Amino acid sequence: MVPSLNSGSKLGYVVYIILFTCLVFLMFELANDKGKRVGISDTGSYLVSSPIVKISGSDDVVSDTSENVISTLTDSDQLFKSKVRPNSSHSEQILIKKNLMFIKTHKCGTSTIVDVFYLRGVRRRLNFVMNPYQHNLKNLDGHLLPPRPGSVYNMQCQHGTFQPDAEHTIMPKETSLYSTIVRSPVSQFKSAFSFFGAEGKMQKKYGHLSIDALIGHYLDEYPEPTENKASAGRILNSVAVDLGWNTFNRRNLGQTLQEKINAFIEHLDQEMDFVMITDRMNESLILLKEYLGWNMTDIVYLNRMVSSKPKVTMSEETKARILQYQVIDAQIFDHFNKTFELHLDRVGREKVASQVKEFEEMRESFENKCFNKDKTINGPYKSISWEISEYGRNTNVACTFLQTRDVTLTNVITQLQLSQDYTVPIEGQKGPLLMRDIVSKIQRDYDNNEDPV
Repeated sequence: MVPSLNSGSKLGYVVYIILFTCLVFLMFELANDKGKRVGISDTGSYLVSSPIVKISGSDDVVSDTSENVISTLTDSDQLFKSKVRPNSSHSEQILIKKNLMFIKTHKCGTSTIVDVFYLRGVRRRLNFVMNPYQHNLKNLDGHLLPPRPGSVYNMQCQHGTFQPDAEHTIMPKETSLYSTIVRSPVSQFKSAFSFFGAEGKMQKKYGHLSIDALIGHYLDEYPEPTENKASAGRILNSVAVDLGWNTFNRRNLGQTLQEKINAFIEHLDQEMDFVMITDRMNESLILLKEYLGWNMTDIVYLNRMVSSKPKVTMSEETKARILQYQVIDAQIFDHFNKTFELHLDRVGREKVASQVKEFEEMRESFENKCFNKDKTINGPYKSISWEISEYGRNTNVACTFLQTRDVTLTNVITQLQLSQDYTVPIEGQKGPLLMRDIVSKIQRDYDNNEDPV
């Protein structure tokens, strides 16, 4: 039997009930907030946690059964199952994706980057999306090198026009980081103008004039952009072409040029998780490393060319005219150069700056060991490179691998993947060390947990 309550007791009882209710509500809100902070999505379709099947001092490998790991970005490269690592600089959570779909844009420094990707793939015996023995990935619906039985594609990084519908099937966005790289449209144009022979063609036609005059004659051969159209091909607006502009343009014929550019940039924004900037290469690689859960040694590259031709300076008038014709690429670059700042904020500017300093010191030290910088050799396309050192030829053959042209490495990757076990000898290469020996030593060093840098 419950005893009767006087007015004082009733008031105290009511206060007790209110306090108890508030406490329960507060506990529920804290639990809900914790769920959000560890990355629990309302739909559950995008943020997934994953077990780690291999953890060593230099590498993190995620199980094929659950592809992604949710993680805060901290100074540690270690990934832990379903755990949020505290970060004093920001509270945003980052989805670490295992695989990489990278669109290689022309004359944006991509050959150097792709060699880095190839080296990581060879070390870990990863599966690449590529057509056999072809430098360009022309047809995603055609014959592709198969991945190893029971595995999936881990990386795509060859030249090829972005084809979103096909890409989504081959490299699902849920498990793959979609990325590309863009470059200042003036410097990208100058590089393409020289590399693809337009400069030489203008010299044959008009004589050895100044760079301003040669570019002027070249642009005279193309119509100026109008309200509805701009030239796009191998040199003009070629980054847009690599990213699928021509197909997108044909599907939106009723719009003005500016409307199409706006829609195209919005489309790329939705497709690309992260766009690198050639002009900010080291920052870009640090951010890419963070989004993929890689280590610092996974992104170390070499400057393969010391120089090719003496640098020439263009007038401001020529630069302005280039931007006029590069109207699509210019707006793409401006947009993603701005969103790059958001990625720096997301990861943490102080953290990125600190890692860039560490990376630059590591890269310079590695490069100094790889090369005899007092000796140069002639390379392809009239380039000049430093001579590979004894250390780079025999002790750490990753130096030789990173100095090899990506066209050659495409054939290497093809033969490795066709073997299905990634260990058979590779025939047909000549030199102090056969390419099969180089690949074998790279894999052996990795298996033995030897520091690749």
